[in-house]
Amino acid sequence: MTRSPVFENKSCWSTQVEKQHRQKFSEGIMSVSTVPTSNRTKKAVLSGAIAAVILVAAAVAGNYWWTEHNRPSQASKADCALAQQLVDAAKEIPSDKAGVAKWEKTVQKGRAQLKDGYLASSISNFHGMAAAKAKGEGAPTEKMLTETSDKANEHCADAVVVITFPPLSS
Repeated sequence: MTRSPVFENKSCWSTQVEKQHRQKFSEGIMSVSTVPTSNRTKKAVLSGAIAAVILVAAAVAGNYWWTEHNRPSQASKADCALAQQLVDAAKEIPSDKAGVAKWEKTVQKGRAQLKDGYLASSISNFHGMAAAKAKGEGAPTEKMLTETSDKANEHCADAVVVITFPPLSS
């Protein structure tokens, strides 16, 4: 059997490459290929870094806007003090239906003086629960009163005023 001339020719290109590889690995030489940094690569890295900074800034700004957008309106200290007076008026509510109707009109005029409509709404809900109890239509649950109280106090957070609601449940 005759051998092919390619295998017998020691100067063949593929044989030479294999020989060089074997020699490098047998000597323990490791070759690390480094790509020279061009201006184009530098610009691409810089552009990527700038884009990342812009995205982070946009995310922070968007989070701030979303938080402020969903935050309850903030009433003034005067509004919160008036709201406390209106809540305290529920302690003096009469027990007859005609007296309750008169009381409701009086506190309605007081609520109209509140500049923060959302705070006025919470106080109105409380007055409605107090009037229903006074008329004998049923007392509100503790959960309802707590929700109304919490909602009203959210509007007085910046004024550092806590509106204290009297218990209405029997």
